[in-house]
Amino acid sequence: MTTLLMSKIRAALVVASLAIPFGSAVLYAQHPIERIPVNIPFAFEVGSAHFAPGTYFLNDSQQYFLTVRGPSGTALAMDRREASLSPATKGKVVFHQYGNRYFLREVWVKGETDHLRCPESKAERRVRKLQQEANHAAIVTPSDVEIALLQNPR
Repeated sequence: MTTLLMSKIRAALVVASLAIPFGSAVLYAQHPIERIPVNIPFAFEVGSAHFAPGTYFLNDSQQYFLTVRGPSGTALAMDRREASLSPATKGKVVFHQYGNRYFLREVWVKGETDHLRCPESKAERRVRKLQQEANHAAIVTPSDVEIALLQNPR
């Protein structure tokens, strides 16, 4: 009898573990960011890629990856969705700024209650650490720079 109970529990766990990825993919696909243009007036970095100023298109149709495509190339950056308590009042892209270096960190779409967040890259960690050492500070807080999206995808 114990073996039968363990088999049922094991089967339930397998079914539940298979259902979770499919459910999260369906939730993720409900609000994709598809080909949103943004004009960025400064050089910036996404992951390990460097971009010149210009108009770029953002797309997150691939689960867990944000594609940045523009005149100076294309890059994929890992991302994750984070929930907000209220819908965004405007579409925007948020960069962390350390001196004259900018790192893409967030993408907000007007009217959406969740946004994309890119993790801190190795380059950003290195720049932050250098600034901490130069300022003899325990913590260095980046400046946030917001750029408006050129159009709402809806």
